[in-house]
Amino acid sequence: MRSLQLWPAEVREKTGKVIGWLVAVFLFVLSINASFAQDPNNNYCVDPKGAESGGFTLDKVRTCVGTPVGITGGLPAGLVNVGYVKEYSGKGIPTIFELGPSFLYTKPGSYTILQVGSINKNPAVACQTITVLPLDPVKFTAQSCLGRRATITVDASTLGQYDSYLIRWGDGTSEERSRTEMQANPAHTYNIGSPNSPTITVEGVYDRLCSSPQTPQQITLLATATQPTINALTTISDNSIELKYQTSAGVLVELYQKVGGTYVATGQKGTGGGTFTVQTDAKQVQCFQLVPQDACNSQTAKSDEVCSLVLTAQAANKQNNLTWQPYTGTAPRFRFYRLIRNGAPIGPTITRVSLNSYSDADNILCGSQYCYSVQATVEGSAQTVITSAKTCVTGLNGDPPGEIGSMVVSIEDGHPRLITTPPAGIGPTDSYTMVVSRASGASGSFQPVATLDRKSTYTDESANPSAGSYCYQVVYQTSCGLQTPPSKTVCTVYLEAKSANGIDWNAVSPFAPETVDSYTVEVIDSLNGTRQEIRMGANTHYEPNPNDPNLQSQKYRIIALTTGGTISFSNFYTFRREAKILVPDAFTPNADGLNDEFKAFGIYVDKFLMTVYNRWGEVVYSTTSKSEGWDGNSNGQQAPAGQYMYRIEVVDLTGLKTVRTGAVLLIR
Repeated sequence: MRSLQLWPAEVREKTGKVIGWLVAVFLFVLSINASFAQDPNNNYCVDPKGAESGGFTLDKVRTCVGTPVGITGGLPAGLVNVGYVKEYSGKGIPTIFELGPSFLYTKPGSYTILQVGSINKNPAVACQTITVLPLDPVKFTAQSCLGRRATITVDASTLGQYDSYLIRWGDGTSEERSRTEMQANPAHTYNIGSPNSPTITVEGVYDRLCSSPQTPQQITLLATATQPTINALTTISDNSIELKYQTSAGVLVELYQKVGGTYVATGQKGTGGGTFTVQTDAKQVQCFQLVPQDACNSQTAKSDEVCSLVLTAQAANKQNNLTWQPYTGTAPRFRFYRLIRNGAPIGPTITRVSLNSYSDADNILCGSQYCYSVQATVEGSAQTVITSAKTCVTGLNGDPPGEIGSMVVSIEDGHPRLITTPPAGIGPTDSYTMVVSRASGASGSFQPVATLDRKSTYTDESANPSAGSYCYQVVYQTSCGLQTPPSKTVCTVYLEAKSANGIDWNAVSPFAPETVDSYTVEVIDSLNGTRQEIRMGANTHYEPNPNDPNLQSQKYRIIALTTGGTISFSNFYTFRREAKILVPDAFTPNADGLNDEFKAFGIYVDKFLMTVYNRWGEVVYSTTSKSEGWDGNSNGQQAPAGQYMYRIEVVDLTGLKTVRTGAVLLIR
């Protein structure tokens, strides 16, 4: 080996220090290993195993990644052969030590520093904990706001990491903000002379220790916005309104709509200029306003309130009458209303905002369609044109027809058939419609059921005249829309049975303007189809003869007549009587000629079966002849006196079955 004296002085000095340090470490390790009979699994910070207490002081208990922590003193007297483990694992005594006096950490975390030495040739240990803090760049978003303002939003992942934050706004202004202040998204306003595209940086700061790397973001400042404008509002349909707007370049606006007197956001936003379409009840006046939006919630000028117009048109003879609600927006200057008919302006411009009606009598033709809209022009920060939805009417030009002539309603082929005489003023070649309205009964409400072109008769296929009476009114309408007053009411005659003894019908007249003079009951025999008529005068109730055996089942219809001989028929109704069965409750078979047999009597009987049972349910007598009876004998022997049960089943001439059961007393 070359002699050290042959090396340059600087090299000899550094080499000597390194050799000296290596020798010191070697001697230190030898001394430590010689003085410790250690347990490789023991945590000597928790259990020193009888070692003396060393000791040392750090210059800080928190440090940052890349910033050294140093030993400033605090060693006890007599402590020699001192070494350190800067990342003690808690197991035994390592074989590799550092002599200090400072340590550098490259990863964040909590570390234990173990001190090992000897006092009076006895082993000595001590421990200290150091927290190494991360230096992650601060993640944030910088946004431009109206009026040369900017705001900062820090990402949640780095918001709670640092003690405070240093913001440099890029115009020579810097400020330190706490975590709470950063959560509120701090904002800054730039002077006119400051850069239009400043670069903003944010550093995370650990108190009196260190700070994170700067994270820059460049923004472009926005000037103060001019007042946004709604240039046009047009009602497209009953449920749609379109608005055209204009605002400063790059400025975001949101459309608000008045609901119950309070403006609420519609969620529609835009920049520069464009069109908003709102789905709403456009048959009512709707009001709107534009509100500028930015990240700083800047309070800038809103647009003027702009409200829709709702137009109503009504046709009258030789003119159309137009009305609308006066304009209610907040533009400072109302210019005028203008009316549009079939796409072209009509009449003069109306300069009074409160004047809200107009009658168009300019060559109104019968049957022609006229579509109108009204426009209002107002001025605020800009001129705005508000246009209502189109509303259309059919022109009238003539006199209404007279009253309707005679009417009659009758049941034909199972349905009400209405026959009317057209009113005076409507000839056989005129164009007209007949509108028929119907009510269920005289007290019901009338609803239109048919509109017939050039007809004077109507058959109501949807009505069931066997379920109740139907009443009708008629209106005639000319091609110009002129119509007669509603006709007098006519009602079908409804036939029913309100009791078991007879039939009834309502007294409401099926004629107009005449009334019912008399009623006739038409009787149709259900078995042989024969007919007869019974005059009833003004009566509305009829009872068939209860003792007539031929009137078991009859079909009836009422014929209403006027003095002039006009006829109206009711519905058909079948009136049926049950078979009558008469039986005694006792009999005496003693051959005295009086009540010697138990026998059933009745009318309307076609088929017959009588069965008699004793108290044990055994049949003692049975017959299918309605002319025979039980003589009190059973199997050739006299049946004992006492009570017997019977069951009688008959089927009448119409096929209706009747069953009667009971008890009879046999007396001897």
